[in-house]
Amino acid sequence: MAIIPDDSPVRLHFLLPGDIVSILISLIALPAIAIFIVARWPKEGTRWTVATFLCLLCYATDMIFITTVTMLVHTRATLTPELCDSMMIICVILHNIAKATELAFLIERAYIITWPVKSRHETPEYILSTVGIFVPYVTVTAVAIAYRIAYVLDTEVCIIGMRRLTLMPMLAVETAAQLYLTLRFLQPLLRVHQDGSGLLSPLRKVVIRTSIGCAITMLLDVAVKVSLTLFNGEPSWLCYLTCKAEAFLAASILFWITKPALPNEGMTNGEQELGVGFEGSVSDSVITSSELAETCRQNFVKRVLSFPNAYETKIPRTHSVAPKS
Repeated sequence: MAIIPDDSPVRLHFLLPGDIVSILISLIALPAIAIFIVARWPKEGTRWTVATFLCLLCYATDMIFITTVTMLVHTRATLTPELCDSMMIICVILHNIAKATELAFLIERAYIITWPVKSRHETPEYILSTVGIFVPYVTVTAVAIAYRIAYVLDTEVCIIGMRRLTLMPMLAVETAAQLYLTLRFLQPLLRVHQDGSGLLSPLRKVVIRTSIGCAITMLLDVAVKVSLTLFNGEPSWLCYLTCKAEAFLAASILFWITKPALPNEGMTNGEQELGVGFEGSVSDSVITSSELAETCRQNFVKRVLSFPNAYETKIPRTHSVAPKS
């Protein structure tokens, strides 16, 4: 049973205020995301990383989604059941591709923060996280498309949506994945550089931004899914409006939580503020375990404060560690 009745004007007509708000969101979101891409684009002399690529891909998929649904909802073409059905399928696919890209970035972030000594395909946690998240997500996406709602009213309004049977599993997968990957990222931060006064100030900022960003992202996801349950099928213009707003806010949150916590002048060797590696920090000579531990701690902190352009580096296997005298 829908909470909002089927004869509600919101459902029966394409309302002018909604049209104006939808266009304004697009006019604000698209230039803003373009700025995000430019700001996160690797500077000259720095190398690309998987994390950087995925971060930029998140912005690109959000931009494609917002552009596509804006064109679909504001193109005054003859509305047919086939077009309405296509609008629903395109919305679900593009929206979930953008969400999947964000999850892939979070998986990479959790991998990088552990200072990996093995490649991704040799890291069980990375493989399990990828398979354990994307297999269920692809499955619920396919089910949502199969059991979609899409039809045209007599007032020439396209009604689209998903049945509650598919909404709840999709929301559960997205929320569980977001929460797990955020906690996995925060775990090393809460264990490093702690003393009687707690975390270092820059690390504390990273923890706070990540926690707030995760909470807002999950609330946005819940809000969009709840809005779909209010109707027995939602008018396409309203569905697109809420999804565009969610995509823009998600991109803004991603830009905020990946903001470097170290100033540019704090970096050396011409590396971008987000890319401090292990090379050059440890020589090929014999070092003590305490010296190696201190070097790892210093580089770990720099890596955390400079994500997402930090890249995974391996401790050279030729190094020998002398016992502490």
